[in-house]
Amino acid sequence: MARPTSLPLIVAHRGFSTAHRENSPAAWIAAVEAGADVVEVDIRTTRDGKLVCCHDADLRRLADRTEAIADIDAAELAGIAVAGAPATPTLEELFKVLPLGQAIVFDVKDERAEVLDLLVAAATASGRGGLIFGLHRIASVTHVRMRTDAAILGLLSSLEDVDAFFAVGGDILRLWESDATAERVGAWAACGRPVWVTTGEGITGRKVGDFAPDKLRRMTAEGVCGFLVNDPLAARDALLPVLQETGA
Repeated sequence: MARPTSLPLIVAHRGFSTAHRENSPAAWIAAVEAGADVVEVDIRTTRDGKLVCCHDADLRRLADRTEAIADIDAAELAGIAVAGAPATPTLEELFKVLPLGQAIVFDVKDERAEVLDLLVAAATASGRGGLIFGLHRIASVTHVRMRTDAAILGLLSSLEDVDAFFAVGGDILRLWESDATAERVGAWAACGRPVWVTTGEGITGRKVGDFAPDKLRRMTAEGVCGFLVNDPLAARDALLPVLQETGA
């Protein structure tokens, strides 16, 4: 197995979410300061079609409120704060907070065609490069690929869809750590199919985005080229020995 000559990309899962509230401006700023290559954010829409950054479909976990985000207008949602900051910042705020050259991956939670069109239009209007669309369904990949040449990350629910994902224009495959076996990663890497891994969850016994340093190094050696992690600073430190071993 060939040793890597560069480190995998470090993707800040919901920002620097170990130290700050997920999908918050503070988490985004801290991710940049920590040197994250990519900042990952979750995208949903309000009742009146505003794009906002939030993982959950409702506000129970974040703000102890039962309303679904899709059932609240943007103006009302803007008034719901957690620790002095909006519970669900807007996409516009994300673009204002992050430097123009910062790569971003959108985990699109609402993949209706009209929402995808809204996000593609906003991404195009922003004038930013380095925007990546994280999509769960093959139909969504096809829809977005017809409208932009931005990179598409496959957040697929079934590994049976991998070939179809790349066939319709997908660029990067995301695996859960539990699914990232050496055989799978090696086979796809040999075919020129980049693989990112979301650490934790499943049989790992860790929360989504949490990692074990030795597992990061092992998966790097096996060909993984990006990791979604909650602590981008610690992840980078954990991977430095990989390059030190190569003398790069």
